[in-house]
Amino acid sequence: MSNLLKSVFNRENVEKLAGLLSLELPEFREDVFIEAIFDEEWETRELKQRVRHVSHALQSTTGLSYCESLIVLRKVSVHFSGIFHFVFADYVGCFGLEDYDVSMEALAFFTSGSTSEYGIREYLNREPERTLQWMLRWTESENEHVRRLASEGARPRLPWATKLSWIERDPDRVLPIIEALKADQSAYVRKSVANLLNDLTKTRADWVLDLFDRWSDMPSDQHAQRTQWIIKHALRTLLKQANQRALALIGYEPPDFDLVCNWNTDHSVRIGERFGFGFSLNSSAGRLGRLRLEYALTFKRKQQGAYRKVFKIAEGDYEEVSRHFSKQHDFKPISTRRYYAGTHFIELVVNGVVLAASEFELLEAQE
Repeated sequence: MSNLLKSVFNRENVEKLAGLLSLELPEFREDVFIEAIFDEEWETRELKQRVRHVSHALQSTTGLSYCESLIVLRKVSVHFSGIFHFVFADYVGCFGLEDYDVSMEALAFFTSGSTSEYGIREYLNREPERTLQWMLRWTESENEHVRRLASEGARPRLPWATKLSWIERDPDRVLPIIEALKADQSAYVRKSVANLLNDLTKTRADWVLDLFDRWSDMPSDQHAQRTQWIIKHALRTLLKQANQRALALIGYEPPDFDLVCNWNTDHSVRIGERFGFGFSLNSSAGRLGRLRLEYALTFKRKQQGAYRKVFKIAEGDYEEVSRHFSKQHDFKPISTRRYYAGTHFIELVVNGVVLAASEFELLEAQE
């Protein structure tokens, strides 16, 4: 996990928290709290471990019951936002399981400061039906952060969180939440709903596609437009996999092109430089039509077998009969991908169909 993210849990923010707590609790020992946090293992802890460690330090040093602590933490939390704010919902996830309704209200309160999507998962795993009923009520909240918590908290594959495998096994259990938010006025909420559905495409693609088939029959109005945005964003994984049902839902039919003209690529490129390619598309149908243009690169790996990744070129509805496209791929190393010299492959993918392919050499970086 990024050092930049965990560095938010630093002495400055911890001392700020300690100072705010002392204003609310005259008996609170700032020095004891700070010393408890910055123990000999602090530097080796990753982000989630630091969040949990601060939660435990709060519990052990405030001298308050759980419900008394929440009163203080509500006041203190408004002075924080972003990543450091995670600690307040995490505290609820750690210590509030025996005070269920109070904890649900606290999670709804804390989510506006950053998110309570991690804290709520403790409750989903312990009392799923009871928690889902709370989340369904949240879909009617005037606060977009609370509505988003209803969907984001139910994501079965939420990054940095444990899986909710029971939702993958039976997605009908979260369907009422999805239906309630499928035309939400907030793009922030709609993106979360799309992410939840994209998670489900990993193991329950047919369930998601069947749902979208039903949604596609909705009358065309503003609500339908919002729902269509969710459909497209939720299908991003299936679209990259060239799933034909997903492509058809977005309006991308198999291409009927007679010819891919002038397909050309660089023969070689060095690590750290840009690889270029271009092509022309021609159609005998009077117009090119609705196109989703992608390229797939097959990369070498140091030990494992090669892997293929799809990248977007362009998409749109093209009136012309012929059009030329050009693109570059940057082989500059990034934190999530390392490059290894050797033979690589590139494919041109149009509406999910490979229409051209070539190989090229990736060379070592120039010294």
